[in-house]
Amino acid sequence: MSSWEQALSKVCELYFSSKIKSNFEWILVGSVGSVLQGCEMTPGDVDIYTKNIEGIEQLAELFKGFSLLDKCEFPHGDNWLSSLEEPTYTQTFPSGFTWTKGSWIIDGFKVEVVHISNSAGIPDSMEGDGIWEGGQYIWNHFKNVTIGQYTIPTVPLEIQLESNLRRKRSDRTQAIIIALQKYGYDKELIEKALSKEHLPYFNSQMN
Repeated sequence: MSSWEQALSKVCELYFSSKIKSNFEWILVGSVGSVLQGCEMTPGDVDIYTKNIEGIEQLAELFKGFSLLDKCEFPHGDNWLSSLEEPTYTQTFPSGFTWTKGSWIIDGFKVEVVHISNSAGIPDSMEGDGIWEGGQYIWNHFKNVTIGQYTIPTVPLEIQLESNLRRKRSDRTQAIIIALQKYGYDKELIEKALSKEHLPYFNSQMN
């Protein structure tokens, strides 16, 4: 079992054995979600989004045993980790984009939990602009995946493709397209998930 699998399995073990599992919605995003849907990638961390701010607070309490005893010596950047003193932090960028984050090393692998409270106008639409991986529509268009004995919701590849095309992540874009070619895709969802700009590119790749 790889490091990310061990970390995600521990997250699932803690979550599904807890009393909080019926109280909030969470979803697996990013490269781990891609790999669990058949993509060839090497995940750098386990990324989880919570629908509401209460969700990240509950997960922070659940992962308390992995928090640093003292406040992290690094500022709020890539190396920041949750501590007992500061389990989460909220950050607002000049655009207005606002998120609340928690970050832990669980069984030797980084696990990040994020709640986005202000998208600052990032395009998110099922009618031409494309569905954003951090947006409102992922909660109704999730795909259940299995790791060991656990079944968890993740953002489907059709939606992940749009986000990676926007970010010009050609490595991940190609890995997702190969997986969709190999395992098939939801035609109705792909037409909603991809922007008018990106849908012709996808169709050319499929043909």
